[in-house]
Amino acid sequence: MDPLEYKALHESAMQNNNGTSALNVFLHIVPSYFTIFHTVQLLSVASIAHIPGRFAVEFSLEVLPFLLMVTILHQLVVNIAVTLALVTGISVVHQMKNKTHLTPFVQIPGRRPQFMSATRALINLMTAVCILAVDFRIFPRDLAKTETFGFGLMDVGVGLYVFSNGIVYKADPERKLNLTRVKDVLVGCLPLCVLGVARFFVTQEIDYQQHVSEYGVHWNFFLTLAIVKFFGTLIMDAVKEPEIAKFIAITVLCCHEMMLHLGVSRYVLNEEIGRGNFLDANREGLASVPGYVALYLASTYIGSVMRPSVEIQPVKKFLRQTIKLSIIAGVCWKMIYVCEDMFGVSRRLANMGYVFWILSIGSTMSVLFMLLEVYVYYVRFEEPKTPDQIMKGDDFCIPYSPLILNAINENGLAFFLGANLLTGLVNMLFQTMLLEPPAALVINVYYIFMLCVVVVFMYVNKIKLKVW
Repeated sequence: MDPLEYKALHESAMQNNNGTSALNVFLHIVPSYFTIFHTVQLLSVASIAHIPGRFAVEFSLEVLPFLLMVTILHQLVVNIAVTLALVTGISVVHQMKNKTHLTPFVQIPGRRPQFMSATRALINLMTAVCILAVDFRIFPRDLAKTETFGFGLMDVGVGLYVFSNGIVYKADPERKLNLTRVKDVLVGCLPLCVLGVARFFVTQEIDYQQHVSEYGVHWNFFLTLAIVKFFGTLIMDAVKEPEIAKFIAITVLCCHEMMLHLGVSRYVLNEEIGRGNFLDANREGLASVPGYVALYLASTYIGSVMRPSVEIQPVKKFLRQTIKLSIIAGVCWKMIYVCEDMFGVSRRLANMGYVFWILSIGSTMSVLFMLLEVYVYYVRFEEPKTPDQIMKGDDFCIPYSPLILNAINENGLAFFLGANLLTGLVNMLFQTMLLEPPAALVINVYYIFMLCVVVVFMYVNKIKLKVW
């Protein structure tokens, strides 16, 4: 097909999508948790220490199933999710039924929680899979990004990235918000700004297909992350307490929603308005910033709920945190449908409904990974240790987190940048929308396989790409 005709075809395929339901999107995400659970189980039983062997098992059980579920197996996702949930439940009951007397003695380490790392890495992995798969016909259109309002799997990417950045923020009472601190935060955001600007110029130079109504003409994912990180970090440095950040997040979100109803929403979604100046050209990206800042602030509060506050924590206290986060998740799920009935859910506006949707997915997956942490330490119970014993050695911490997830978490930005570069390369080499399912599947498997190989190689050889 002629390149200009194909570009028009590709862009039209990305437009006017109305999405699916919030539940259907979640059903495409949650099976990855169950596959990780069973991978941890298998690796524990098999004791696979050989890196290539462990990589093969993890890629086959964690990465490949998610790729298949968002492509050729998407129509079976409900059956897959229910089956995996039942199998997981049976496995948990079987392993724990004879160990209830150990409950008061089980301890959870508080340093570098693995469940938080696993949550962040899984978000990165799913995003990397989807950004290429969406360019093929095997990716269902109802999971693609929605045009204005609705739920699509591709809509959660930027929101979950903001969430994953927010949950790892640690308040420091000694940190002072001054000019030096502002400069430090700005320097920390510069790599994202450089990537955002570079992406714009590269896409313009090669005439890469672009969905303008996603962020705008010049704006993109990286610039949104940079702005949110800058303002979100400074606000948190000023307030210091996550409990206060929770109320600030609600205030910012309510003000943002009010401004949308007072005319900003009509301005952003009006296709008749041209893009002659910078504000008009990038109205989607600019108008959505307050919503993402509110999401970041709310995520810092959720991170404070999740994170153990001491070096060694009894399982009962850890479970109380899990229950608290479960209640937060339940409230967020309820708010999705309240907001949907009142004013809709829109990634393009990052409105209240969208923020609650991302918080519901992020907090629910965090609860599941917290339960996985409890399960691991429950079934591998050892004699209780004192904080002094823990400080003398790391044997108390059970390294159950899968190798691929650890590797992605170690080089998260490099992994995502590599995914973007390879996605662009594949789209330059192939007219992806015209490929048949077998060829499309082979390309997607090879793409994510190579990404995982590179990032695991870097992890094993202790290579960390960080330039700031």
